[in-house]
Amino acid sequence: MKKTWLRAGVLATVAIAVTALGVPASANAAAGRIPWRPTVLPLPPGAGAGNLTGSDGKGEYTGTFRVNDVTQVVSWRNGQPFLRGVPSGYERVDANDENSSSVIVGTIHDYETMTSRTFTLDASGYHIKDNPAGYQEVTGVAINTRGDVLGEAYQPGVPRAVVLWRADGSAPVVIPETGDVSYPRDLDDDGTILLASGSGSALWKDGVLRKLTPSPSGWAEGYAIRNGIVVGARSWGGNQAARWSTPDETTGLEGGGMAQDINKSGLTVGLVPTPSGPQIYGNGAVWRGTVPGVVLGPSGYSLFRPQVAADDGTLAGYAANGPTDGSGVPVIWRLTP
Repeated sequence: MKKTWLRAGVLATVAIAVTALGVPASANAAAGRIPWRPTVLPLPPGAGAGNLTGSDGKGEYTGTFRVNDVTQVVSWRNGQPFLRGVPSGYERVDANDENSSSVIVGTIHDYETMTSRTFTLDASGYHIKDNPAGYQEVTGVAINTRGDVLGEAYQPGVPRAVVLWRADGSAPVVIPETGDVSYPRDLDDDGTILLASGSGSALWKDGVLRKLTPSPSGWAEGYAIRNGIVVGARSWGGNQAARWSTPDETTGLEGGGMAQDINKSGLTVGLVPTPSGPQIYGNGAVWRGTVPGVVLGPSGYSLFRPQVAADDGTLAGYAANGPTDGSGVPVIWRLTP
C-alpha cells in the first residue's frame, strides 16, 4: 500500500543505466539477479503527469492524474486506463491507497466550501465520509485489507488529529495530536496505526502507543507497515533504508536511502541515496525481505520511482526526465528475466 508522503523537491536525476543498487546493470546481471523490468502505461486522452499510488495486487493500478484540467482518479485494468470521475459538487479527487478488494481511499475537495473529506471508491462508486465534528479538512491516508480507513484531520486553531474509521461501521476513533501522536503514516491489516511521534515513529492500537526505537542509530522513522513489519529510514552514515521486524531494533537495507512500501510477503520498495548529488534520494530500490534486488528504468527516462509494492509482486510508480513535483508517466515493474 503506497503512501504519497514524499515532499516536492526531494528529487534527483540519475542515469538510467544505474540500477537500484547504484551499480551498472551489467554487474547486477552478472551477479545473477533477476530484475524488475518496467512497462510505461498509456495515459488517457487529455492527461498530464501523475503518480500511481495503489494497487489491488490483482492487476489493477490506481493513481492521481490531471485530465482535461481536472485532478482526478485514474485506474488501469489490463494495461488500459479508465477515469473514475469526480462526484457532483466537488472539484478535485486524489487517490492515496487501494486494498485487495479494489477499494480506493483518498481525499475529495470542495473548493466552494473550502472543505476536504475522506472517500472510499469501489465498483458501486464514491462513498464520502462525514468529517468528525470540529474538523474542516480530513484527508484519506490508507486502507487495509479488511476495509479500515485511516485519515488525518485539520482545523485552524486546534490540534490536528488521527482518524480511524473501522470497517464495522462504528463511530470514527479520533486521536488528537500530542507530543507522542502526530500525523498518520500507514495502517496495518490488524488495525495498527503507524504514525509520526515526536522526532520518530510509533505504533498505536486500541489506545496503546508503542514507540519504534531508532537503535542502534540515533534517528529513524517508519513510513509503511504490513503484517507487523515496518519499513522506513534511519541515520547510518547518511540516510539508510531500514526495516523493523519488531519495534525494538532496526535493520539496514543494503543500497537504499529509504524504504517507502511493503507488501504482504515482505517485498519492499524504496529509493537509493544520492549523498553527493543536489537531492537526498535517487531512483528506485527493491528488497525481498532484506535481500536487495534490481529495478531497471524505462527507456527514455532519467528518473524512475517505484513507490508501491503490490501483493502480486509487481511495483508501481512513475518516471520522468529531470526533477519533478513527484509525478510523471505511470509505470509498473514486473520481475522478469
